[in-house]
Amino acid sequence: MRKYLFVWLLLPFILFAKEPLITKKVPLSVALPLLKSIDQHAIVLGQGKIHMFVFIDPKCPRSQDFVEMVSSNPNIKTTYQYHFFFYEIKRLHSEQVIASIYASTEPLNTMKQFMIDKKEIKMIENEDSNIQMKINEIAKVAKELNINKRPYLFIVKEMNNVL
Repeated sequence: MRKYLFVWLLLPFILFAKEPLITKKVPLSVALPLLKSIDQHAIVLGQGKIHMFVFIDPKCPRSQDFVEMVSSNPNIKTTYQYHFFFYEIKRLHSEQVIASIYASTEPLNTMKQFMIDKKEIKMIENEDSNIQMKINEIAKVAKELNINKRPYLFIVKEMNNVL
């Protein structure tokens, strides 16, 4: 009887959970054209030949740890080229931070200041329509790729031969 009661009590949580427990991975052959379609919106770090497309949220602790790790290691930056895309985790309410980073004159430095140094950044009050378009395009691709975690990575070893 207890088992049934327990299952009955958990049922609403299982049925109405916001993020799926299991997501279907999109093959790289499908993902890469989508990633290339938003690559102009990426914040790029590193000069390596292996490209890493990374979806992050600036307020997410795991995203912050990841950015700090890759930023602090010169060997990683010479081996990999990171293409960072901001994709908001709704419960963290990061959209204003994301827009402010994109609106800054040096988005990479602003991203590092906020995510690594934990410094306050200048927040924009009125969002530019181009910035909102950029955020929306990235979110659309992220949804098509079934991205539900941050950081979320795609690794592409040879860009020239893929497209």
